[in-house]
Amino acid sequence: MDNNRKNEEFDFSYVAPDSEEKRWIEDIRRQYLPEARGSKIAEIKSLHKKARRLAKFTAAVMGIVGCLVLGTGMSLTLVFEKMAAGIVVGLLGMLVIFLTYPVHQFLIEWGKKLYGDKILKLTDEVSPRDVSEDSENSVE
Repeated sequence: MDNNRKNEEFDFSYVAPDSEEKRWIEDIRRQYLPEARGSKIAEIKSLHKKARRLAKFTAAVMGIVGCLVLGTGMSLTLVFEKMAAGIVVGLLGMLVIFLTYPVHQFLIEWGKKLYGDKILKLTDEVSPRDVSEDSENSVE
């Protein structure tokens, strides 16, 4: 039994991480540090994304639905030869597509109103503005 153990060899080789792997490891490590989880900058980024999420989602859905309705109108006109119905459905699809941008802008403004005060408060805490900048930029 001891002869079998003597013949067994253990080979171990270690390769140190290169600079890119070290950077990747440090990025992951920073995410798990207690002070990084509650940082104000991360909260600002999160609120900024929240303020725009509904607008992006709504615009994407409206664009897709508008294109599908327009395509249905074209199909009614070209394939099924229902000219009046195809034109009406196609115009409805175009209307949805044209309304996508104004709805997106309205929802962006709504998100800014909803989260703007909190974002401005946090940004002032992170990097307070100089009072002289405010007086120079103000319009009288």
